[in-house]
Amino acid sequence: MLTLMDSTAGTYRVATRSSVYILDLDAEAVRRVPNAGGAGAAVLRQDEGWTRLVEIVECTVGSRMELIIDLGVEGVAFTSRQSTTVVEIAPIIDFYEARPATQN
Repeated sequence: MLTLMDSTAGTYRVATRSSVYILDLDAEAVRRVPNAGGAGAAVLRQDEGWTRLVEIVECTVGSRMELIIDLGVEGVAFTSRQSTTVVEIAPIIDFYEARPATQN
């Protein structure tokens, strides 16, 4: 899969050069696992926890992913989060295992 820009439903594993993100479009939620994609990932608020996904601004292989998220911080409506370059996007069929559909 090359992009999520036309996707409105489903759960996806997005691997970047330094992290892995799980995007659940049905639940409007995102989870980031730093260093899962490689070394050098920054530590960000809410890492490894679920955060409300407001909008996908960009999510295409070969580009940086940009998301609008709600960290639940009082007085802050939304936050923009940019990733390192996206290297892979895969649909997830087993949400609890976070296993890509291509790896049954």
